Amino acid sequence: MKQLIYISFFLFAILSFGQEVVVSGYVTDKKNGEPIAGAKVLVNKTQNGITTDFDGKYSLKTTLNDTLVFGYPGMKIQKVKVDKQKINIELEEGEEIKVEFGPPYYPKTKKLQVTTIVTKKEIEKANNPKYNFKKNAKNNVFVIFVSELTSYNLNKEDLEFEQKYNVKYSLIGSYKNDYLKKYNKLTFKHLKKKYKKSWLKEIRKDAVGLKKE
Repeated sequence: MKQLIYISFFLFAILSFGQEVVVSGYVTDKKNGEPIAGAKVLVNKTQNGITTDFDGKYSLKTTLNDTLVFGYPGMKIQKVKVDKQKINIELEEGEEIKVEFGPPYYPKTKKLQVTTIVTKKEIEKANNPKYNFKKNAKNNVFVIFVSELTSYNLNKEDLEFEQKYNVKYSLIGSYKNDYLKKYNKLTFKHLKKKYKKSWLKEIRKDAVGLKKE
């Protein structure tokens, strides 16, 4: 009986090793808990990777026992072994992505240079308010950044506003004030065009860059 148990365990270990899975989760700032858009998630020593979306979410196909590498400019790199399908990561200030995501993870080839350029462009896009607004608008998602929102203080009026005007209140996160103002300006322009001035009477007063007309 013991031999059968050992054999079963051994076979299970063999089958599990290299099993293909889809790993997903969120990358957030350890300091304030806010999502990090544009963070890079790579399978260690490969070119298989992805960047987090507007909400800091990622989803990546890999195999069990692989190692995922998480990084973002100005933050410390984190490595996590894949032993489950949900992995959330908190990054903290430290070394930058350009240092850690070069060799030895990639071979020194011309292909590496192309990959590095693409990665920088992805990061730039993730921090471009106009690009993000257009991307979200295509999916009928409209965001308003506010300065004092937490996951616990959305009141009835806030929820009604979100539903009535098809918008989503969001915290300022790690974005700079200039980014927030430019993004909100695009959302305000959309609301003005679609709903005239009615939304101005109901919006939260701490919306970044809000100017009464």
